[in-house]
Amino acid sequence: MARYRVTISTADKEAALDLVRKHGVTVLDHGLRIREGALFSVDAIVDQADIGRLESFGYAVEQHEDIDKAGRERQREVGRGNRYVKDPPRGKE
Repeated sequence: MARYRVTISTADKEAALDLVRKHGVTVLDHGLRIREGALFSVDAIVDQADIGRLESFGYAVEQHEDIDKAGRERQREVGRGNRYVKDPPRGKE
């Protein structure tokens, strides 16, 4: 199941703290921010089922990128082999 980076907001500070205490959400940097309209928000990593579950508890969830897909794309940018070897050995000749 895909995982997403999300921003979760709520007007209640205790509900924001319950994200970790009761709901087991993986919160990024553990920084609780106060946004416009006295909303408390955190960035987190959740899957699609968690998004629906959190919304049913009254949290506002803003979904960002699919972190699994983004990770696979970034891995394609990583070089292969040892870039410090001047002439890498080739297979048996």
